Amino acid sequence: MSGNELDNIGQKIRALRQSKSMTVRELAKLTGVTPGLISQIEHGRVSPSLGTLKKILAALGETIISLVEQDVGEQAMKGIVRKSERRRVFVSSGLTYELLSAKNKAYSMFVSYLEPGHDSGQKFYSHEGIESGIVIQGSVEISLGDKTILLNEGDSITYPSTIPHKWRNVGKVTAVGIWVVSPPSF
Repeated sequence: MSGNELDNIGQKIRALRQSKSMTVRELAKLTGVTPGLISQIEHGRVSPSLGTLKKILAALGETIISLVEQDVGEQAMKGIVRKSERRRVFVSSGLTYELLSAKNKAYSMFVSYLEPGHDSGQKFYSHEGIESGIVIQGSVEISLGDKTILLNEGDSITYPSTIPHKWRNVGKVTAVGIWVVSPPSF
């Protein structure tokens, strides 16, 4: 991932934090993340794991999608998302989302691209709602609590998001999937 992509997420996090008159130390205390890591993220020096990014954004009252959609154009407001206008979210090194759904409060739909050997982070995470997805290319190992499930091309899954979960690409090609999360949580 290039520095510009990291700068973009970091700059948005810094702007959100500052708009809430919050110091780096205050945000660190709310998230359980060190002030140094938050500073490095804000300055685009490191890419946060999905779990860390979600903790930071939750403390700021935002989601990953709302972070990206702060400057959504008029087309998305009408419910149309053209392929050429899809918003890309560089979640962490090796994990990218392309938003398919227009901003709404019911659900988010996106294409995920997970590079070989990469994962959603070391830690499990959970949130309110339900998730459903289909693997379009590659193989993804999903851990749900103490169960591990291998999904190959064409396989789909639906599960409550309250179950601690994480995933990783166990194949040799980029794993591509289409996911729906309700309500939107990232």
